[in-house]
Amino acid sequence: MRRSVVLVVLPLRTPGGSGDDAAIAQGLLEDITGELSRFPTLQVLSWSAGVAVAELTDAEIRDRLGVTHVLRGSLRRQGPSFRISGHLVESAGGSQIWSERFDVPAEALFDLQDDVVARIAAALNVRIEQAALAEARRRPSDMTAWMLTLHGYQRLREGTFEADEAARALFQRAIELDPHFARPHAGIALSWLNEFSCQFWECFEETAGRAYATAHAALTLDDRDPYPHQILGKILLFRRDWEHASWYFDRALELCPSDPELLIAQSLYDAYLGRPEVGILNAARAMRLNPYHPGYYPGIAAMVHLMAGDFATAAELASRAEGPNFVDTAAFWAVTLAHLGRFDEARAHFAEFERSFTEKILFGRLPKPDEPLRWFFDINPFRSEAQVELMVEGFRLLNAPLPTGPAPAETATMSRFVRLGEGWLVDYDGRRALLPDLKGLGDICRLIQSPGQEIHCLDLAERLPAEHGDDAVLDDTARAAIKARLRDLQEEIGEAEDMNDAGRAERLREEFETLLSALSQALGLGGRSRRLGSLAERARTTVTWRIRHATRRIETAHPELGRHFAHSLRTGTFCSYSPERAVAWRFGAGEERLAEVGAEAHGISGRTAGAARTGLGVQSGAQNNR
Repeated sequence: MRRSVVLVVLPLRTPGGSGDDAAIAQGLLEDITGELSRFPTLQVLSWSAGVAVAELTDAEIRDRLGVTHVLRGSLRRQGPSFRISGHLVESAGGSQIWSERFDVPAEALFDLQDDVVARIAAALNVRIEQAALAEARRRPSDMTAWMLTLHGYQRLREGTFEADEAARALFQRAIELDPHFARPHAGIALSWLNEFSCQFWECFEETAGRAYATAHAALTLDDRDPYPHQILGKILLFRRDWEHASWYFDRALELCPSDPELLIAQSLYDAYLGRPEVGILNAARAMRLNPYHPGYYPGIAAMVHLMAGDFATAAELASRAEGPNFVDTAAFWAVTLAHLGRFDEARAHFAEFERSFTEKILFGRLPKPDEPLRWFFDINPFRSEAQVELMVEGFRLLNAPLPTGPAPAETATMSRFVRLGEGWLVDYDGRRALLPDLKGLGDICRLIQSPGQEIHCLDLAERLPAEHGDDAVLDDTARAAIKARLRDLQEEIGEAEDMNDAGRAERLREEFETLLSALSQALGLGGRSRRLGSLAERARTTVTWRIRHATRRIETAHPELGRHFAHSLRTGTFCSYSPERAVAWRFGAGEERLAEVGAEAHGISGRTAGAARTGLGVQSGAQNNR
């Protein structure tokens, strides 16, 4: 069984209350049930099911509804306040595994109701998972897919290579028991992100590619699970793909805003994205929702406050941090204390960072003077130049050897791929061409900014909406008509382009894409009929056509570049750009990226392709929070 927890929430009792109190209790019942249902690993019955069995015993409710847990509660007036109490019972054995009460001023109840509901939901989820892990330790041979997955995530937090391997084995066992359960697939993706921490940090592209593909596989199984979204956001963040990373992060919290593990991780990602003030709020919310949080919560919150320039709070939080440390954790604390003028402590932390770097990244080789900090800035995906300067200033205060400039990169042909007004300007191999605005050119631009990286078609398609859901399949006549119209449209688009009629060509292309999308929803691989609504298949077909169409247009205007893209672009579910020779692409004023697989480029800003490729291998002890 994928979800081992089946929960019912009973109506809140209102002893001695008025009709108004009963209405408030009903609202709380509906809100608590709804918030709990946001956690994908919990199966929560409708609140109306709880109303129907409210007078039965826990054992009778278990037998009637087949639930594993029963949540009971009450709403009482205590002078000028309301007291909301709740307790959770494991119905098989009758043991109470959670109990808590909340006192809320009556006049502020409606203002605080969402917060109280979120705290109840978060506390219940944490306590249920803790109880399941304890049960798994007692009876390891009887673990369900859900228990195996919980245990796997627990092992990932240890942050060692051995723990990552053990976690993957647990996730694989969970998948064998339930192949359609998304969460263990997400766990495997997370384990690959941990893999290159420390010993394997230089293997970014290989391990991040595995993680990216596995996380997308998890989304294919369940796109309402927030964890694959956050993992994909993390990969894109460390690839310096800020905007797309933000989409995934925002989607994860939209799906489950009361999960403290998601929130504490998101707080650090917010800081890297240049919005530490949002990260501070998310870290505080995570610790409020889980007041018995693990020791790494304050450490992550400390890093967020540091990037916000709040050094005193960062130092106080860091002093309370426990648990696994990242290789560069001591460097962050050195900067924090340097800004506070506590130089002896700061130098001790910096020396600890250098020792850890030498041992775990260089395997005992003595580093070059600026090598530790060159690695530090390559690894950490700071989006904000102000944050980079904040770090640089802290290291300057310690007289630490800063990188003196970018290391020399291999010689490469300089080319341009630039958006220019309503079209595109391309320079390649000594020849220039102007191209009309095509969606496929935007796709190509995105791919050549990330050479060697596989990008899922859904990310290129900007998450096309599933407009048709599970509508019926097209019949043979309708499919034949669409195919005929597509052939006609291709000819008409060519004629319009030959006549330089840009407006007509664009209208025809829009019709072509609409019909192609509808046909792709009705046809699977090899033309097999299938139901409408496969979002990935629709995106795969649409993006493939867009890129191929754009490549043909490029080949007409610039044959050399068209041939280059024909040989170096790959389309499908995953698309990529893998050139045979180095091409240094300029995408705008002052923005250059070396498009060569395996090319190394270094610099403090961390914006080069080398930094993007090695940027995720941050730390030993890396966990799902970073």
